[in-house]
Amino acid sequence: MQKIHIYDQQPWQKKGDTTFDVTMGSFDGAETCELVGSFLLSQLQHLNINVGLYRDDGLATVNASPRQTENIKKQICRIFHNNGLRITIEANKHAINFLDVTLNLHSNTYQPFTKPDTVLQYVHRESNHPPITTKNIPDGINKRLSTLSSDKASFEQAAPPYQKALDDSGYRHTLEYKPTTTTNRRHRQRNNILWYNPPYSKNVSTNIGHRFLTLIDKHFPQNHPLRKIFNRNNIKISYSCMNNTKQIINIHNKRIIDSQQQDNNITANNNNNNSNNHINNINNNNNNNNTTSTTKDNKTCNGRRKDTCPPNGNCLQKSVIYQATVTRQDNNTTESYVGLTENEFKTRYRNHTSSFRHTKHRHSTELSKYIWTLKDKDIDYTISWKILSSCRSYNSSSKRCNLCIKEKFFIICRPHLASLNKRNELVSACRHRNKALLIST
Repeated sequence: MQKIHIYDQQPWQKKGDTTFDVTMGSFDGAETCELVGSFLLSQLQHLNINVGLYRDDGLATVNASPRQTENIKKQICRIFHNNGLRITIEANKHAINFLDVTLNLHSNTYQPFTKPDTVLQYVHRESNHPPITTKNIPDGINKRLSTLSSDKASFEQAAPPYQKALDDSGYRHTLEYKPTTTTNRRHRQRNNILWYNPPYSKNVSTNIGHRFLTLIDKHFPQNHPLRKIFNRNNIKISYSCMNNTKQIINIHNKRIIDSQQQDNNITANNNNNNSNNHINNINNNNNNNNTTSTTKDNKTCNGRRKDTCPPNGNCLQKSVIYQATVTRQDNNTTESYVGLTENEFKTRYRNHTSSFRHTKHRHSTELSKYIWTLKDKDIDYTISWKILSSCRSYNSSSKRCNLCIKEKFFIICRPHLASLNKRNELVSACRHRNKALLIST
């Protein structure tokens, strides 16, 4: 099982005969670990031991003598070695630390466990987080410690570091042991909830949640046909957090570094082109027909005439929001259309012009519909193109597509730039996240 890197829409596979190289922190690393763990557990069934596995940490109990336990340990190591893996096992233990809990078979107790060098740190009470987040932090810590403690003595032995971390973060809460109680309450899972997640900031004094729910009540009254779908029971609000200072600085630095690297690449390409032109001139003077040619990697336009390039010499730009303005020649009225493309703008431009020429593609976009309406009426027109913005497409880490979000922003907040766009485009799903999905072969 190998991981594959995707760079510039091309797969890059690791060299060599390595059959397993999925590292910690890689995409799908946790899922791969669970898949391999399940396979290994199936090969341990004949050992007659009770074993559990969480990712790469395992815990097993056995009712056997110390010598028999050592023999079982050797068999497990042999099974892992046969599969090309290594394992470290501590056998004949009566008190162990597993994940975040300490288990003691002698005293029949358990309590929370933290590594010796762990520094506990929580979000400060005065930080720029939603109030419900900071409010639930002390209760969540208290509930976790109580759940991981077998009795009050175990709780009080493990609580002091957590209490100090809460005090340092500005919380006025005293940790107290509260035994967990089991309830038979069934949590009904509801799949018809629409969540609205606006970013939260203490610099904003407007109650966004109250305003949003008031708009729902105003535009979807009791007699509205869509009241069953859009109401306070089906629409919930949950604030999301803004980027912290570290993330803002990293984004700023990455933007500057990327622009500098792009400028350096363009300069290097220009120098290579000048040298190649000199070589071509020498070859032409020597009547040599074997001329050399090079390709430019960071060009913004590859047309013969830059003045005729639709978006002012930026036809090779990728991941852009563009605008097409159609002007009628009979009354000089204009209509505009806003679209996006993850590929080069030139590719998207060719698709648009193809839909203007072929009748079978007349319903491809709202722009093509309008163009064919003018052609059916024999009305002349002109089209001008402009790039409005450039954004990153879907990112599997952030689970967000800034390209689609920015297009919807222009349609909602700049309607004069998108008079041909329809409102139903706002509810369309992001098509760019399909590239991050696994494909079964």
